[in-house]
Amino acid sequence: MDSRLLTFLEALESSTTFSEAAQKLYLSQPYVSRIIKKYEKQYNVTLINRNSHPVQLTPAGHLLITYLRKDLQLQNELTNKMRKYEQSSFPTLRMGITPPLGENFNLTILPILLEKFPNLRTSTLELSTADAEKAFKDEQLDLFVGNVIQLSGIKSQSLHKDTQVLVLGRNSKLYQPRQKEIPFSLNKLHELIQENFIIVDGERHYQEIINNYFNKIGLHFYPQIHVRDSLTALKLASKGLGNMTTSIEMVKNDRFSNINYIVLPVNEINVNFAVSTDTANIQLAEEISEVSKILKRTFTTEILTY
Repeated sequence: MDSRLLTFLEALESSTTFSEAAQKLYLSQPYVSRIIKKYEKQYNVTLINRNSHPVQLTPAGHLLITYLRKDLQLQNELTNKMRKYEQSSFPTLRMGITPPLGENFNLTILPILLEKFPNLRTSTLELSTADAEKAFKDEQLDLFVGNVIQLSGIKSQSLHKDTQVLVLGRNSKLYQPRQKEIPFSLNKLHELIQENFIIVDGERHYQEIINNYFNKIGLHFYPQIHVRDSLTALKLASKGLGNMTTSIEMVKNDRFSNINYIVLPVNEINVNFAVSTDTANIQLAEEISEVSKILKRTFTTEILTY
């Protein structure tokens, strides 16, 4: 099919006459008419209603332009996908990891990975779960380490079952200076009702798990602040701007002062770190598998340290 047919039909769709369409295309009116008539004869239909003013596409014309647009979109998608298989360039393994573990991830994974695959190109980004989901959907990511990704075609393998804590800022009723951990008590938790809470919008599935637990025990916070990632939320909590939940690993050291935390029941909150991979990426299947193996050996001891 003439690749210019879609251009001609779109010009006619937005014009009042054949002459106006031809002017937009910098072509002669007889030439445009000849191409349109060629396909009218081929399909034995009328594509343009020439008796109307302005000229209009007939139902057959609308159907054809719809299919031509779909065909162009498919051609563009195919071209983009085929670029992954160009023999002139080495492939790039695109990896994402939840903040702030990117540095530990690179220092642990890359030396081992590149020793085995010296020609491999890599790209690592710190991403929230929501951003990772979008990147997978847009075919811009091959592997993600963080909360489980729940998408078709994405396989997730658990790396670590994480203990969650409720972090209390210094403005909380329960905050105790010179003390880090406060023992868990449902009665104490209920004293926090209506206190400000920092919501991590970029970790939607994680936030749903936490919210379900709080709803189950009848605890309702006031979601005053919304941020993209847990690290930002923790920094704000340390400044007394609200309470939040996060991994116990993030609060074990003295990096964040002016906070208390309450360890939440592990049997009530199921939060896993996982490696999620794109099963459709056949070209880099071996490299992705190798990263998964390295993660299983090293994640808890070398990467999960904030």
